[in-house]
Amino acid sequence: MKLKSIFFTFFIAIYLPLILLTKIPFLIKTLFTLNFLVLATLTYYYLFRDKKFAPILSSYIVFNFLFFLIAPMLQTHNVYDTENLNLPTKLVYRDYLIIKTNILVLLFNIVFFVFYRYFNAIKSKVIIYKKNKNLPFHIIIFFFISILIFILNFKHIQYEYLNSNYFDLEGTSKSSLLIKEKIILMFPFMAFIMAIGYLRNKKKTKNYYYILFVTILLLILVLLIKNPLTEKRNALGPIYITLIFLIIPRLLNTNFKILVFLFMSMIVVFPTISLITHSGYTLKQLINNPNLFLKKANEHGITNTFTSLNYDAFINFSGTIEYAEKNSLSYGKQLSGGLFFFVPRKIWENKPISSGEFIGNYLRDTYGNKYSFTNLSNPYVSEGYLNFGILGVIMFAIFLAFFMSRMTNWVNGDNQLKKAASFYAAIHLIFFLRGDFTNGFAFLFATFIVVLLIPKIYFSLFKRVDYESIK
Repeated sequence: MKLKSIFFTFFIAIYLPLILLTKIPFLIKTLFTLNFLVLATLTYYYLFRDKKFAPILSSYIVFNFLFFLIAPMLQTHNVYDTENLNLPTKLVYRDYLIIKTNILVLLFNIVFFVFYRYFNAIKSKVIIYKKNKNLPFHIIIFFFISILIFILNFKHIQYEYLNSNYFDLEGTSKSSLLIKEKIILMFPFMAFIMAIGYLRNKKKTKNYYYILFVTILLLILVLLIKNPLTEKRNALGPIYITLIFLIIPRLLNTNFKILVFLFMSMIVVFPTISLITHSGYTLKQLINNPNLFLKKANEHGITNTFTSLNYDAFINFSGTIEYAEKNSLSYGKQLSGGLFFFVPRKIWENKPISSGEFIGNYLRDTYGNKYSFTNLSNPYVSEGYLNFGILGVIMFAIFLAFFMSRMTNWVNGDNQLKKAASFYAAIHLIFFLRGDFTNGFAFLFATFIVVLLIPKIYFSLFKRVDYESIK
């Protein structure tokens, strides 16, 4: 309890300099403070009142604190301090937009908090899953499939090692790349989840040591396929943190532990990983000349992180508001492109582009030039507003509250795959809330396919085979 109180005090103390030292108009500073008070109330409930282990709520708190409080306050301060009205996304600063954005974020957070507590209070049915006696056999099969996947995709993996992972693969469509990266190459991750789950529920028999050896090999395989040189940080973070949770659960098995971990990770660890993944250098270049990393660290110090494009979520919401006022709401068109991301453009010729790119194009055409960067984030709440206005903000808050309460039930259940999938979703939520919706939803959906759907289909087929043999 004492450590929780110290952290909560620290949480509040971080915000105080933003109130006292930033050059922000009083009304805007007041609205930011109201948002902080709602978030502080949610944090207090999470640390001191919530009896369920809910890692996904810690991601919600950290995201809002960093992306909707610290970053926009520092960016607004820069406008008044330098008298430069151009925000990092080229959007021209206006007090009105910041005020309206704050009000909509406040509405979203209040609705979310109310409905999350409502859904969280509903008792879920306890489902007892039968243990599969032949699980070691299936894990061995999954292991050999993982080895086969690694061999068949070796050239692709080698290409990623030798090139920056921000280079596009020539002649590869986004759909096929999504299937390869987020489903096929995630298969060893799923196999590892099953293997580590078996080890935790079994005594040290002969099978135990066989599976222990296989589990170690699967972990090595996952690390070879998914690392800072082959994967972007928005996917790497959820994978690695889930691995930590699966291997040493006591490190992250309470609300306090996971909140502190994510809080420190987002301030120190991930900015460092970002320097590697965004460096533009290959593995060979970094090994031959480590000073290249130090050079990037000096150019993009952590102190400048919150005023960079990496923290553009709030001001992109402002840009979305401006676009909707000048033009019109999407009325579901933009959302459809995200929900049906798997439909190829060859079939759906008028398929909407992602909302991040959509607003990025608007900002380029309105404030930038033909060389302006348009692959921007667009936060989840902004997606709701772009499609359905204020009603969309409320609807999306309710949907998110329901989803997060469901993930909380999964992580507290006894199904190893659902537990791992929900923990992965919890860490992925930071990327999902930052947006845009199309990419966040597609990546999470793909992970759920490989972690939940593929094993379910596999085991259902084996049950059918067993049944047919009995007949």
